[in-house]
Amino acid sequence: MTSYIIDILLDTKEWQTFDCKRARIKPAKILETICAFVNTDGGTIVIGLEDPRKASRDKRLIGIDEASDNTSEILHLLTTEFNPPIKHNISTQEIDIINTNGEQDRILLIKVQKGEDICSLKNGDTFVRNGEHNHKIGASEITRLRYEKGQLKYEDELINGITIDDLDVDLLSQYQTHNNSLQLDKWQFLKDNGLAARTRSKWTINKSAVILFGKNPTVLLKSKTGIKISHYYGTTRNYSGKPNFVRRPFSIEGPAIHQIEQTIAYFRDIVKNSPPKLTGAYFLPSLLIPEWAFQEAITNAVVHRNYFNEDDIQVRFFDDHIEVESPGTYPGFITPNNIRRERFARNPVIQRTLNRFATAPNLDIGEGVDRIFQVMKENNLYEPVYFPTSKKPNTVLLVLSNLQRINYWDTVSNYLDGNYRIGNRDVREITGIADSTKVTRMLRVWIKQGLIEKVDAGYKGNIYYKKPNADLSFFTRLSYASGSAYEEQ
Repeated sequence: MTSYIIDILLDTKEWQTFDCKRARIKPAKILETICAFVNTDGGTIVIGLEDPRKASRDKRLIGIDEASDNTSEILHLLTTEFNPPIKHNISTQEIDIINTNGEQDRILLIKVQKGEDICSLKNGDTFVRNGEHNHKIGASEITRLRYEKGQLKYEDELINGITIDDLDVDLLSQYQTHNNSLQLDKWQFLKDNGLAARTRSKWTINKSAVILFGKNPTVLLKSKTGIKISHYYGTTRNYSGKPNFVRRPFSIEGPAIHQIEQTIAYFRDIVKNSPPKLTGAYFLPSLLIPEWAFQEAITNAVVHRNYFNEDDIQVRFFDDHIEVESPGTYPGFITPNNIRRERFARNPVIQRTLNRFATAPNLDIGEGVDRIFQVMKENNLYEPVYFPTSKKPNTVLLVLSNLQRINYWDTVSNYLDGNYRIGNRDVREITGIADSTKVTRMLRVWIKQGLIEKVDAGYKGNIYYKKPNADLSFFTRLSYASGSAYEEQ
């Protein structure tokens, strides 16, 4: 197992969530990377491993003994140089190696989890990760990051000049009825539900009230807060020649619950009007994705998007998949790797209010994303794919596949969950398929669906496949728990 992990580390290029450095590096540079990882998507740093651009593969295992005092200083600074402290975001492991001089040595793994709070160095500098580089950010970018993390709540901000007349009063009365509060004064009801405030004898509506009940939030907030629907023939967008639209793209605006309902209505219309297709000996609907999975995806986008980002939610229909792209990165400490088991509400008032409608589109019991996975699997469809921000910056992109699974996918998917990467030979071994050409065709289908990505390690003949959201730090923790030769610090 140790040898296998080292091979993966050697084959991984520096990128959004991975960095490697000689032990003699200035500790300040490591601190900058850790700060950037906490503020972005988390990641893994390997100390004692040379940059792949500076040495051949067999010359990169330098080890930490060349500067053991420096390594000790780095470990000490992890507990003293960050504001706020990030001890709970950091874990370290050492791996025994034979270094390039043929001597017993070690490399140090520093595994960094994405943080709920913004991390800064004690000197006040704040960094984020962009590709393989760390970027120092200033005041305006820190403010944007605070909205992304959910430290600043756009939904709570008061907005002057908006009155009850700017709201959909019928919808508000309906909501009051659903909550047995129709007898309450509307201003008092809004205040009691976190939708307004009273200051100096003046009532003021906040932005969440506008998003939930405004006649047209896009106009009232002077920002894009709707859902943009694009429907395409085929499986990809045509960027040259005539656009391959089924119909002209259109926007859905208005109160949040109406946006969700109208988007689901369009989904139902596609199901109703699309002719069935002959698949094997059976006629199957053209759109196989269950309505519940689509509804949950749209509701999550409306509830958890970053409204500070001035853009619409993008919903794109293709023959073989649906894309739901919401503005803003994953909130708080959420990542594509933990989204099924963790919860973080960037807009808790919006989430709570939608859930209290009698016809609530969300259950708000923390199982929505996991149920999307379960429902897709129950319908023999491929698992949903949440793409990391390194693939799609400043957005959360979810892809729902409209294809029935090839029988071998579960075997390959389970292997990847436990082994991080796979090659053509590995697929043949675990599936029993003897034909490498057939395996290549299967891999191409899964790449096209976004289920896996092809990785060129940069060395001749060293090509492998992994899931787009595969987390190297999670895999090394899993390997350690399974009995690898790591020593937890």
